[in-house]
Amino acid sequence: MHELSYATSIVNAILEHITKMEQAQKVKKVSKINLEIGELTFINFEQLKFAFEVASEGTLCKDAKLEAEFLKPRIVCNNCGYKGDLTANDEFEVICPECGSISLKISGGKEFNIKNAILESDE
Repeated sequence: MHELSYATSIVNAILEHITKMEQAQKVKKVSKINLEIGELTFINFEQLKFAFEVASEGTLCKDAKLEAEFLKPRIVCNNCGYKGDLTANDEFEVICPECGSISLKISGGKEFNIKNAILESDE
């Protein structure tokens, strides 16, 4: 279940960032975490949320709400230079919609980023 390793990475990254903050001692909890997830990661978001609950237990991230923006795969055609969304034709072939070339580079859709997090403090 690679969702658990992603969830653990989220918790570790947030906690590491908090410890580097000037006013880290005032942070009482993380209430929300916004993610950017590329569709080509094939992450099951419901499983990620469950794994996050397990990984965040006993930390400032416990009970934080996870939200995600899913990013579509993008392509660049090595033949004509077309840039756009990755799509497949009726035969499930991935080809350039401009010139029909199969010489393509995937330039997106594999991201997994923490966009931001909402922290709650004493103040």
